[in-house]
Amino acid sequence: MSHKTIYSSLLFQAPGVLKKELLEYLRPRRTIQRSSYSSQHGERRGRIPGASLMTIVSCAAILVTLPTMAQKSLPTPGSTWGEIRFPGSAQPEDSENLILEGAAEQGVDFFPITKDTVLNFFGRVDYALDTEGLDWNRKLRLGAGVKVRHYLSNTAVIAVGVKYEIDRRFVDDRTMDGFQLFSNWFGSWQLPDSHHGSSDQLRPLAYPGLTWGEVRYPGSQDPVESDDIIFEGYTEQGVDWVNWGRWGTFNFYANLDYIVDTEKLEWNNSIAYGVGVKLKKVIGSNVLLQFGIEAARERRWVSDQTEDVIFVYLNWSGWWDPRAIRLDLPE
Repeated sequence: MSHKTIYSSLLFQAPGVLKKELLEYLRPRRTIQRSSYSSQHGERRGRIPGASLMTIVSCAAILVTLPTMAQKSLPTPGSTWGEIRFPGSAQPEDSENLILEGAAEQGVDFFPITKDTVLNFFGRVDYALDTEGLDWNRKLRLGAGVKVRHYLSNTAVIAVGVKYEIDRRFVDDRTMDGFQLFSNWFGSWQLPDSHHGSSDQLRPLAYPGLTWGEVRYPGSQDPVESDDIIFEGYTEQGVDWVNWGRWGTFNFYANLDYIVDTEKLEWNNSIAYGVGVKLKKVIGSNVLLQFGIEAARERRWVSDQTEDVIFVYLNWSGWWDPRAIRLDLPE
């Protein structure tokens, strides 16, 4: 698979069944493969602009001070994910690269618009580090924003929002910042089991699947994507086959990974498909660990390039809601 960016809005904090489904099936994506042009043409090199920093601080202050409809307790959903993988992507420059990447998001559900719709303010941090010192793989991104999140069902959710982010690239010593509009969605399912109730110990345990997608503008804060609209998504269908006791459950899966844009940039126009096996281990009720191996093929049609790769990875994800913010407002 190619590098593709994982955006915070895909880390939904969801009630009921959806929360469990997200924890069970969400796995990290590959981050976007940047061009050499993208790595060499940044702005405001080596510093975080004062106005940008003040915007982040102001957004953080909003998260703890904005009153809401005389509520005494506000839901404060948060989530995190991370992954270590080798190689970094299907591209030749990543063939010997070991990558660590992840994100954490903390939100506050300030205002329930309807029973299934909520206004959420959030802050997040994204990070990436690699062994080869590639600019697009050594970065720290800070962001804050607001989104309207709507639950279509217990296992499907869609969000529309805007965020402000600061993107710090350490190798080229540059900092980029700006706003981004986004809309994204997530859904999960369990295919029906025609052998339900059977005593056959070799039959599959479950058939979990998921899909997610996002459209965003601009594609990123990198100048080369400043006028770019990106649409990307992912679909996975798995089979839980063997429960290995306290070690977890073996899952065999196939996936489809795609991205297109309006600027026809090489790294933003590709499709990848793969098959793999992973061991899933749930810790407590809110943490999921996955260790696996995946064989994938990526097709980039702008450059007419096809690459095959075998990934080895370890990833983790978690969810929480400490409900730490309390407002002492009159009844």
